[in-house]
Amino acid sequence: MNSKKIRGVFFCLFLIGAAVRAVDVPRPADGRIRESWRECDYAALARNFAREGMNILRPRIDWRGTGPGYAEMEFPIIPWTMAVFYKIFGLHEEIGRLLMWIVSLLTLLVFFALARRLLPPPGAVAASLFFVLSPLAIRVSNALQPEGLMLLFLLLGVHFFLRWLDEGARSSYWISIASTSAAILAKAPAAHIGILFVGLLLWKKRIRAFRRADVWVFGLLALAPAAVWYIHAHRFYLEFGNSLGLSNESHWFGWDLVRSPRALMILLAGAARMEGIFVWTPLGAAFLGALFFLRRRSDVLRIILWWLFAIGVYYLAAIRTVGDSWATYYHVIAVPPAALTIGAVTAWFARRRHSSDLLRFERISVVVGLSCVFGFEAFLVVRDFHPRMYEPLYRCAASFASLIPGGELILATGGPSKDETGRPVAYNAPYFFYWLDCKGWNIPSDEISPGEVRSFARKGARFFIGEKGSLAATPGLEEELRASFAVIAECPEAILFRLHP
Repeated sequence: MNSKKIRGVFFCLFLIGAAVRAVDVPRPADGRIRESWRECDYAALARNFAREGMNILRPRIDWRGTGPGYAEMEFPIIPWTMAVFYKIFGLHEEIGRLLMWIVSLLTLLVFFALARRLLPPPGAVAASLFFVLSPLAIRVSNALQPEGLMLLFLLLGVHFFLRWLDEGARSSYWISIASTSAAILAKAPAAHIGILFVGLLLWKKRIRAFRRADVWVFGLLALAPAAVWYIHAHRFYLEFGNSLGLSNESHWFGWDLVRSPRALMILLAGAARMEGIFVWTPLGAAFLGALFFLRRRSDVLRIILWWLFAIGVYYLAAIRTVGDSWATYYHVIAVPPAALTIGAVTAWFARRRHSSDLLRFERISVVVGLSCVFGFEAFLVVRDFHPRMYEPLYRCAASFASLIPGGELILATGGPSKDETGRPVAYNAPYFFYWLDCKGWNIPSDEISPGEVRSFARKGARFFIGEKGSLAATPGLEEELRASFAVIAECPEAILFRLHP
């Protein structure tokens, strides 16, 4: 395949990737969202920047009670940039989706460059098509959340780190530092890539690499900006108690999971299920098995194995989160090495030259396998188009809007405050606050009682929105609340209570 044909193939792949990622860009943050708490929080952060001040160091959420709403979170470059455009064009969440779509196009180009660097043309094409059709990469490509930006900078960091190791270019060194730092600022789990970098240094430069000053400078500069930001952001949690899932949730592996092997196995099975369906696809996992039959000294094989090892360490360390059923998008970091695995196996079989019935069978098997993998990815992508999951709740919020005077504080049900092992989890649910343009409090679904609701009324809450699914978890709770507070409206999904005459 000559270079002109290769460029044509990658141009077609880019067009396909851009098209499928653009499908759901023109939608606001109403009921057509996928990750209700994350997308509504980001939309609220952008709105609050535009209304309350553009200081990027002071991100504000809506479920703030009577406080200023400063919240511990990743560096808020996405909502802040949305707010910049809100100042020009008005408040339209589609602006944020368009920005993330542009980020996803850059991500495609960077992955294509990485795949072409590491793989011969057949493998690079297979890897790139897998990445183009990845349901997780597409899901985050127009979502109001940080994973898409993290993925872009993560790939830039890896690509230029490899260029620095192989070619010694100082420009690649500094670009990799900046990209890695930006990835960790975009979302802290990106720090796992340091394990890959350590592995690559040990493989390519041996232990003597760690006697070099530039290696330690790399690590320091890549981590320092994120460390400064997260220390700064943690002060908001200590002072106001607001966090977007950092300090108010138990992410990490603990000895209690060792003492409770059933809970650990449930989490590991959950993580494996999400990897097998949304990252690798069921048949794609066979390509991972075939990877171990490739030549052991293959450069791409070593890179993939170190990359998968880094992700595996992170998954085990953060198993309480990555093993939860809601945390599908946390697994997007595994898509690049999975795509490279598909490409490496494809390239290995394409290179084999001897003629035999066994080889023909192997190649037919690879072609059939690739067709099934890409077909399954396409099925998941199409199934994921046009989300409608939260439309009933959005219609419910719209029916309550005229009954809540502007500026009134509300109380709304959130998620449970503890996981199955008794550890705290982030229970805040921001969607009613965003849709109603209100401030107030969340109450954990496992702590709702008339007495608890009254305690928030004493703090200033004037209305309580109780989701019926949460109330039904405690027998008799809905009847107690109806007897204690005036019901002024309800819909099939929730009840609006007045807490004060």
